[in-house]
Amino acid sequence: MRHTNGKFNIPYKTAFVVNPTSGAGHAGKTWPQIAERLDQSGLKYKVYFTRCSGDGRFMAEKAVSAGAELVVAVGGDGTLVEVVNGIDLDRTVFAVIPLGTGNGFRRSCGLPGQWQSVLQGFSCWQPRRIDLGVINGTCFLNVAGIGFDAAVAEMASEKYKMIKGYTAYVLAFFDGLTRLDHFYTRVTCDRWGIEQPNTLLVVVANGPYYGGGLTIAPHASLDDGSLDLIIVRRPTGTETTVLAFQAMAGMHLENSAVISTKIDSFRVEADHQVPVHIDGEIIGKLPAEIMIKPGALQILAPPKNQSNCSLPNFLKKPLDKRNKCGYNNRASIDASVAERQTR
Repeated sequence: MRHTNGKFNIPYKTAFVVNPTSGAGHAGKTWPQIAERLDQSGLKYKVYFTRCSGDGRFMAEKAVSAGAELVVAVGGDGTLVEVVNGIDLDRTVFAVIPLGTGNGFRRSCGLPGQWQSVLQGFSCWQPRRIDLGVINGTCFLNVAGIGFDAAVAEMASEKYKMIKGYTAYVLAFFDGLTRLDHFYTRVTCDRWGIEQPNTLLVVVANGPYYGGGLTIAPHASLDDGSLDLIIVRRPTGTETTVLAFQAMAGMHLENSAVISTKIDSFRVEADHQVPVHIDGEIIGKLPAEIMIKPGALQILAPPKNQSNCSLPNFLKKPLDKRNKCGYNNRASIDASVAERQTR
């Protein structure tokens, strides 16, 4: 959407929850420009600024208690997931102005990259329903990670917390490669169970994109009523290079180190304390009970068919035709488990 400097209207009683530190301070620097546009349009609104980790949820609860019909999270993916856990899902519309470092949910939801276009969209977009993931009672919007990527997020926020932006994650990534070992994983649902003794990471995706644009789950959709479960075995040295290039191209599901399936509820356990993150924020350790809440969230966003972040055509092939290695769907997992049980 092309943005203009004209006036616009937001047809809701609106509150903004702003994390000034998101995007290495980008959100804090940008908010005065956003407020100026709102004021020029004569809009009435309330704004709540977060001060520490976890504050987004408290501020969202405060906004809803004050009568907000629309709560807009201004910041990165971590801010968004805090805010969505603080709103009343039955009567509150959620919206996003993405000003973080990675903004993976922005891409998964098809939101414009410029805040001016998002503001203009608020005046014409209609709320649409999307799914929410739930892990140990906490909702997530986009992606939950277990193991390697969660450890990287943990190191970036603790060991490298004085380093801003992507640099902290790059350092944590290479640090993690030298420090982290594989772990035993057991995933169970009501129909089957599977074990992976040398797991590198487990990804649970509601949307297709990681922060930074990596297409971690090419077949995930925010409104299909299911989660995409991806289990990655720790690769060898040569496999690591191949897997890395496949991941950058969104073709990693074809790698023999990867197991993937669609699923709606399951449990993940490990043989030791493995970290878990949701949308980049560490929430604890395994075990985890995970499920999907179909259509639980009303979000003010472009219609799905107008998304400016649709997948390339070569990633839109049916799952059973793409992932010929590992478990490409629930049926193949069922068959594999049955085969193991007869041995």
